[in-house]
Amino acid sequence: MESVKALSARSLQYYAIGRQWQSDLEFFKVETAFLHRLLDDYFIPLSNEIYLNRLKKAGENLFRLEEDESRMEILLNSQLRELELMAEDMIAEDAEQLSGTQVELEYMIAGLAKAYREVKQELFSLIECLIKDRKMLTA
Repeated sequence: MESVKALSARSLQYYAIGRQWQSDLEFFKVETAFLHRLLDDYFIPLSNEIYLNRLKKAGENLFRLEEDESRMEILLNSQLRELELMAEDMIAEDAEQLSGTQVELEYMIAGLAKAYREVKQELFSLIECLIKDRKMLTA
């Protein structure tokens, strides 16, 4: 029979929080794909010199957001895998290392949420400006 040890309450908490962050990260990835489609749909009109600088900035910020998502996903998956291995008694529980990674992940998810909101607002504002300008031209 397989030997499974009990994880400390703190490690169990890290695992539960990590799973929630994994869910949040999946949401960000779906929303980021939506933002890409939105940019693609409005790319031609946004390529006008009036909007071009804002379009470039939005694209760069979206790219950075995806890089941050990717870095967080790698670190988070590693943390969750280590916790699973600890629960299966395959590796020793290292509270100090877990704590350090957890703090790093906490800062990453907070930064990611902030960056996501900013990128989303930036893109929506840019497209809203384009739509208003189009309405003024057709009025």
